[in-house]
Amino acid sequence: MGLGPAPVRAAEMPPPQGIRPKDFTLVKNDGVYHLFYIRHNDFLPSWATENDFGHAVSTDLYHWTQLPPVLGIVPGVWDNLHVWAPHVVRWGGVWWMFYTGVTEQAGQFRDTQRIGAAVSSDLMTWSRVGGGPVWTTSGAPWALWAPLSGVMACRDPFVMPDPAAPGQWLLYYTATPANDTLSTLIGVARSPEDDPTGWVDEKPLWITHYTYSFNSLTESPHLLLHNGHWFMFITTNAGQPISFFVGSSPSGDPAQWVYRGRLKNLLGFDTSTWFASESLRDGDVDLFAFVANDHIEVLRMNWGAGDNFSLAEPDYFHMVHMNWTRPIVRENQFVGLKLTAVNGTSFSDSLVAWTLDAQGREIPAPLASLGLPSVPNLANDSTVVAWFAKRWPDTLPASEPMALRVAMSDGTATTPWLAVYANPIQQLPFAGPGGTAPDQPAPEDPPQPSPNPPPPPEDSLLATATKSAPANGLALRVLDGSPLGGGPALLFELAAAGPARLELFDLQGRKLVTLADRAFPAGTQAVLWDGHLASGARARRGLYFVRLVTPARVATTRLWLDR
Repeated sequence: MGLGPAPVRAAEMPPPQGIRPKDFTLVKNDGVYHLFYIRHNDFLPSWATENDFGHAVSTDLYHWTQLPPVLGIVPGVWDNLHVWAPHVVRWGGVWWMFYTGVTEQAGQFRDTQRIGAAVSSDLMTWSRVGGGPVWTTSGAPWALWAPLSGVMACRDPFVMPDPAAPGQWLLYYTATPANDTLSTLIGVARSPEDDPTGWVDEKPLWITHYTYSFNSLTESPHLLLHNGHWFMFITTNAGQPISFFVGSSPSGDPAQWVYRGRLKNLLGFDTSTWFASESLRDGDVDLFAFVANDHIEVLRMNWGAGDNFSLAEPDYFHMVHMNWTRPIVRENQFVGLKLTAVNGTSFSDSLVAWTLDAQGREIPAPLASLGLPSVPNLANDSTVVAWFAKRWPDTLPASEPMALRVAMSDGTATTPWLAVYANPIQQLPFAGPGGTAPDQPAPEDPPQPSPNPPPPPEDSLLATATKSAPANGLALRVLDGSPLGGGPALLFELAAAGPARLELFDLQGRKLVTLADRAFPAGTQAVLWDGHLASGARARRGLYFVRLVTPARVATTRLWLDR
């Protein structure tokens, strides 16, 4: 990693032989890390390389499998020369890749950089969106737009939600200012209508101009939030390429940023071979990745005081997947906690558990009181921990289910919520001293929601809302009612604290009752329904629809009342 003291070894992604990676993106889905990167071949002429993206996957960041390249150039398509700098985000329930497309067309475009988009449902197969780019500097009056000039920059997209404007997104990219065509800086565009293909100019970030960063080349931006502060990293043409800033706003003016200088100055060792850095929030862990000469390295950020951090080797152990053998159980019945892990012999962490209180807030639950191990035996890659279900706390009313999830203590993996219902049998009798078979049958499992309920009529209010509702950020689902007569619960996630309204409709789109209309904290929320309508009458058995409305999103789900 260069001269001087260096951290312990990083996790590395070596590319295929003959390929040198350049700008890249790192995401995680269902416990698997995906890395998409520019594939550069030094033995080919410039026009014959950087014309698709490499795709590698890993379950631990140390062992990578190369998959077929994606999004190769196509003759006659607008990005017919090169594809650069992918950045992948989850938006509207699917994966979006924003990337730089380079166009060559005689008399119109000469090595012209513009930003395009592609979409995928599985991170494997990608389709270009529309017939052209989604953003060019022709829409930014402060930036140079000269499609026949090889010096014009419009590349290296980084996309994230705007924390100050729910439902809107920000696009950061490398641009050439019109008043200084010998340098680049970072520009920002905005998607004001929650549309990945609709962008308008926001502003240039002058803090990234050479008058502040002391370098004429500024590219490959990415941002992360820590402890209320925004960290923006860029790659420059300095001897130590990676520099960073810390600010109170991700799109602030220069006075709102502090230039921290070269990353080398903070770390205390040479980083001259590092460029095109990226970051990934993995649970509660921040990963920092970069290209180092001919491969990509991944390190863990260890945060200290005063917006400082060090870099260390990522954990070798990784919990890939956590789940329950069934989603609903009664107390005093067995259910399996399924754990899929890699490098289990290096497991040095622990499990934690969470329940929901009446307001939908997550409450830490003691694993010892639940009878679950905090350090399970992970000698095998796949383990099922048998759990004799218990409810906690003892004061939980019998009419209310306990919602339980188990997670890694660092948040890198979690189970879905398990519903644990009360059971009138408090202790299963045994067949005799030392026996294990109960001398009477266990109670039946709680009833499940009716399978495949019919969709809402096409012209109903809720059908329209369902089609327009984005899937990200407001996952709404039903937790089925208690077998002892309690009503169902509605569970949803809020990225930030704020008002939310939960309403119940019939098949004709008529509102029957408002279940909640108040401010909620951030995180997972649970709203219980006692089965009564606004009139006071008890709802009949059948299909209903629930709509969740917040200032930023609308989500709907079906609810089958089976009593």
